[in-house]
Amino acid sequence: MNIHMDELYALIDTLSQIKTTTEIEEICLKFCKLCDLEFYLFGVCNATSLSAPQIFTISNYPTDWTEGYFENDMQKSDPVVRYCFDNTVPITWNRLMRMDKYCDAVGVQLMEAAKARGLVDGLSVPVKAPSGEVCILSLASTVELDLDQRLLNALPFAQYFSYSLFETYLKLNIDRSPLDPLTPREQESLFWACEGKTAWEMSQIMNVSERTAIFHLTGATKKLGAANRQHAVAKAIMYGLIKAMP
Repeated sequence: MNIHMDELYALIDTLSQIKTTTEIEEICLKFCKLCDLEFYLFGVCNATSLSAPQIFTISNYPTDWTEGYFENDMQKSDPVVRYCFDNTVPITWNRLMRMDKYCDAVGVQLMEAAKARGLVDGLSVPVKAPSGEVCILSLASTVELDLDQRLLNALPFAQYFSYSLFETYLKLNIDRSPLDPLTPREQESLFWACEGKTAWEMSQIMNVSERTAIFHLTGATKKLGAANRQHAVAKAIMYGLIKAMP
């Protein structure tokens, strides 16, 4: 089955206009049909906390597989997850299984268990955002007939689709930034704190009193829900709030 670009463009256009995650599910199902593949999983790791990152997923994988997967924290040994955190190039699972760096004995068992549950083979596309999120779009099939060719046909289109899908997610995900927006001065104070400047050095650079510099940094810390200055800087980086000064 050949994928027609006009159909793909139509899906991308629809994707740019949606407002709910339910609509994302509908578009993903249509993309699967376009690729002649039955299953999809779209997952995003949002590291708002380094010790307990938030994981968002939508998928039509077999329910018994996904429930056991997350209940047993199988993502920690999943070769697909390992690969996607290290790379930006799409990969088929068949090729991934031959890469010892990502597929140890536990990983092989996991992939074989997935195959037994109907995920015979698939492909995965990693996407990374400057603000720290890592996205994975996986497509899979339970039908072995011509599967290698179907995955090969879908791979370049899946990469294009995944970027559009991730962009839509970022627009919809209102929880990825503080509820109260930071003022320009608060952002500036965080930038200089990230550069290791003291409150006095910040005051000289920003042309304000040291007390005022501390005031801005304290305000940013409170808005970010951070415990201290270092925590505020870390969260600001993960939220993508600290950018290079012009």
